[in-house]
Amino acid sequence: MVELVGGVASAVVLFGFTWWAPLVLVAAWSATHWLLRESGVWRDRNTAEVRSAQRHADYAYQLAVEPAAAKELRLFGLAGWAVQRFTDRRRRLFELQYKATRLRERPMIWCLLIVAAANALVFWALGSAAADGRLELDRLVVFAQVAVGVSMIAFGGLNWVLDGAAAPVVAVQRLKPAMAPAGALGTGRRAESAGPTAGAAATDRAVRDPVGRGAVGIRIRDLTFSYPRSGRPVFDGLELTIPAGSSLAVVGQNGAGKTTLAKLLCRLYDPDAGSIEVDGADLRDLPVDGWRTRVAAVFQDFLRLELPLRDNVAPAGAPDADILAALADAGAGGLAELDTRLATGYEGGTELSGGQWQRVALARALCAVRQGAGLVLLDEPTAQLDVRGEAAIFDRILAATRDVTTILISHRFSTVRHADQICVLERGRVVELGSHDELMALGGRYHTMFGLQAQRFVAEVDEEGMSYDTL
Repeated sequence: MVELVGGVASAVVLFGFTWWAPLVLVAAWSATHWLLRESGVWRDRNTAEVRSAQRHADYAYQLAVEPAAAKELRLFGLAGWAVQRFTDRRRRLFELQYKATRLRERPMIWCLLIVAAANALVFWALGSAAADGRLELDRLVVFAQVAVGVSMIAFGGLNWVLDGAAAPVVAVQRLKPAMAPAGALGTGRRAESAGPTAGAAATDRAVRDPVGRGAVGIRIRDLTFSYPRSGRPVFDGLELTIPAGSSLAVVGQNGAGKTTLAKLLCRLYDPDAGSIEVDGADLRDLPVDGWRTRVAAVFQDFLRLELPLRDNVAPAGAPDADILAALADAGAGGLAELDTRLATGYEGGTELSGGQWQRVALARALCAVRQGAGLVLLDEPTAQLDVRGEAAIFDRILAATRDVTTILISHRFSTVRHADQICVLERGRVVELGSHDELMALGGRYHTMFGLQAQRFVAEVDEEGMSYDTL
């Protein structure tokens, strides 16, 4: 707007030379706005190609930045894939923008001719007046300057464009230091944000090779953990041993730390104190990417990709035989063809129910087991299925994961009782541990919860305060 006002003001001053000169220049420079109008409204060119490119770019962006998909994108090593997908889709959008910008070529020639002719006429008149002695040198300089200044009419608003381009750059520069503490988990060492003592200890330890294939044994020693910006500890001295190849069910009241335990095992966070040992090695000493290839997880807010069924089950790729076997183990055999896109917005796509999506998420974890994962984490994995369906599916999951270590978080005791051991968490500690029969005979917290059919322990929010529905 400043540029535009400056151009108009220059034209007003030029009236001091002659009445027709500012009118000629204003008309010439204003014509550029009309001649280049097509390239300025490229986004409004309501074509199927532009709409499709915008939709793909928006979906890829949401997939990359929305919190619901973050856990599984990191766990399955898909962060780079998500960023690349966004980059490709956004590049396509920019290509369409460039194509529309090319619409300027012919109008630009007309703009140059009109502007050149108008300026040549005005400056010829100024030169003639000065040569004839009708225009003194000081007035000649002023009128020549304002004649050039009229051009600002064409460039009014350029400062908005520069501001719009600069703002994202500044935002990204602020983002890097803000995300540094969380990004430290990607180095395979304990985050420096855990404190100076912990950071120094992590630096002293050498990063070990990833754990090999097969079931893993877990030992949790004196674990303490609080979420960032939260003064309430979720765990305070947690002790727990999970033998390799066994299945463990975790139950407890809301906020007891069930989901947090799964996140720590996925190494989405590091403990504040204590340790998680994997086959005798501190989890913080293992490369993050290497460890996450050994973990398969199904969270309550599991990932739903608007991609073919094949890519939903094996985002990182897997043989079709393993994908089909995983779908069968999850009770999703015959759900759709592997090339069918799971979204009705695409030609030939299909929409799944909540229960069907949950079986696809289970198949994703089971497929990862076939690719070498040794630890399976199931956080309310069948919450959208009825009780009978859940029990039947969990029996099949136990059969498919009998050679790996399985941890189940669930409030439905018809499922929990099938695990080798059951852990009752309360206020960040294990208060009971044993088989279903052992805990029932003990007559403690588990016995009480089982008798109440766990109605008091249906989670409405997780330990971070995020709401979800487990019914």
